[in-house]
Amino acid sequence: MKTPLTAALRLAAYAAITFAAVSIAWFAAKSRIETQERNAKIAQFREISPDIDPALLDHPETITIEGQPAQRYTAADGSSYYQTSTYKGYNGEIKLLIGIAPDHKTLLGVRVLAHKETPGLGDKIEARIHPWILQFAGKTLENTRFAVKKDGGDIDSFTGATITPRAVTNQIGSVLRAAQEP
Repeated sequence: MKTPLTAALRLAAYAAITFAAVSIAWFAAKSRIETQERNAKIAQFREISPDIDPALLDHPETITIEGQPAQRYTAADGSSYYQTSTYKGYNGEIKLLIGIAPDHKTLLGVRVLAHKETPGLGDKIEARIHPWILQFAGKTLENTRFAVKKDGGDIDSFTGATITPRAVTNQIGSVLRAAQEP
């Protein structure tokens, strides 16, 4: 006959063994996970600038753009890359990577890092789904009004969605303005 104390001790032993096994697995995989995350991030940077030096990721600078935190990475050639978010998407946060040329005026390109926009509609902001995001490369504040056409700007939105393209376009304009500030 088992007493409650014996059952409790057995349960505690199983919990300790399980915790130890999970901890060992996590520590064994930790460096591999970090390496894969770094390689994925480098791949995202290389979608904008194929010749990017991976060492760029070693020295991020935390800055503020319109009251929101962002990361700035500066390349040896003077180009800069901003990892920023807008919370004005239809379903919340949209994380962006924005590359700006050494002149601090010209967009090298933009990629969406993460979002929760509606599949088949708002997810057209992803380059792998739709070429909409590619239109920003080469644009400057001098040659483009960074607003969707519905708001009097130069950027096309896509059919059925205005909130998502508006959020992305406005954030890109904000980052480009911030990049030109001394």
